[in-house]
Amino acid sequence: MQSQAVVRAAKAMLEQGSMADAWTRQHGEVRKAIPVEAPKGVMQSWFVPVLHGERLLGFFELTPELDVRRYSSFQKHAGDIEGCPPAADWIDPETIRRKVLQRLKGAVTGEPYLSFDTYPSRLAWAVPVTLAGGGSRLMFVAGDSVFEGRSDTGTTR
Repeated sequence: MQSQAVVRAAKAMLEQGSMADAWTRQHGEVRKAIPVEAPKGVMQSWFVPVLHGERLLGFFELTPELDVRRYSSFQKHAGDIEGCPPAADWIDPETIRRKVLQRLKGAVTGEPYLSFDTYPSRLAWAVPVTLAGGGSRLMFVAGDSVFEGRSDTGTTR
């Protein structure tokens, strides 16, 4: 399975030490890779979270060919996990779905998928929504932020 190869590549990058600090290399755990879909459902990249317990320390973003696009850290200082978000806010589709339903009472959500808002560097979960009164929209969730997608992004399946 390709996601296993992605995780192996991210683990190797973490261990070699050029991306994250020594504390993260020692205490961080690379978790399951999540595909990032570009508009129209095309594979854009892989999001590979690095966790410590229930906190998201940071993440790798790899191309479909397993080249590093970036490593991003939520830590302010090595070993400081205080500012790191709960991992579920970024990797659990049910948590993502609940955030949208709290914002749009009575709506019905489709399956959340990791995508981006307008620009590939702005990762966010896309959640198709059918409104209680009819109509539909695409909502995005990035951490604690829940917002409506722009109608011209084309980020639909």
